[in-house]
Amino acid sequence: MSEWIREQGTVLSVEGYAARVRIERRSTCGSCSARTGCGSGVLSEVLGRKAVEVSIGHPGSLQPGDTVTLGIRDQALVSGALAMYLLPLAGLVAAPALLMLVVPGLGEGFHLLVGALGFAGGLLGVRAWLRRRAPDLAPVLLERHPATGTHRAAAPMAAPRP
Repeated sequence: MSEWIREQGTVLSVEGYAARVRIERRSTCGSCSARTGCGSGVLSEVLGRKAVEVSIGHPGSLQPGDTVTLGIRDQALVSGALAMYLLPLAGLVAAPALLMLVVPGLGEGFHLLVGALGFAGGLLGVRAWLRRRAPDLAPVLLERHPATGTHRAAAPMAAPRP
């Protein structure tokens, strides 16, 4: 895997060391031969290409109108997706299974209820995990392309002084 997942965006506004950036969603569905039979292709046609706006920290060199390259570490994205799918699924399956082991004679309705509670518990687990990992999942400024057309690598942000 590459180290960063990169996306380009346009700086909308700058306040101090924070900037609001708009990222246009791109899809590669137009170049794929399976676009008519693929769920992603159908969804992208129905939902359209909506822009996403994010806030990023920067070293103070951004101006509205600049084009920037943002990045998210690929390992953080993969682990986040894995947690989003597996924790709720594990709760959905494990909670009724444990109930069957502890109280074997209960009816099906109890198992359904406990499965739903396990799923909700898994979602709460995802929420807690995402809060703990929020800094790893935040987009980072990788490159700055000023509106004048010159290209500059983004300067590393200095740690705040106490």
